[in-house]
Amino acid sequence: MSKAVGAMTGMLGLYLTFKMWVEFQDALGTVFGASWAVIISTLVFLIYQSNKNEKAYEASMSSNVTNQTNIKKQLEQENEMPLLFIGGLYGFIVVVFELLLGAI
Repeated sequence: MSKAVGAMTGMLGLYLTFKMWVEFQDALGTVFGASWAVIISTLVFLIYQSNKNEKAYEASMSSNVTNQTNIKKQLEQENEMPLLFIGGLYGFIVVVFELLLGAI
């Protein structure tokens, strides 16, 4: 069940990231023009991704993966995740987000 929740969370994150970059590029396009908007948004994305990769690398060097896996399995056995509730909540987030942007 945790893999399904992880997949849904990943898809929601990709959806929100894509929407964020589209809105960011549109806003930049009105101020700087379309070509500069692409250049600025690409540079911002590269800086963000570089910082994210550095943090992930530092975290992976200092963590004990086996111990974390055992703790995660124990917590999952003790607390079952309501898959339908989480899926409904993510669907609600997408619908509200689309309504706020006026896309639906």
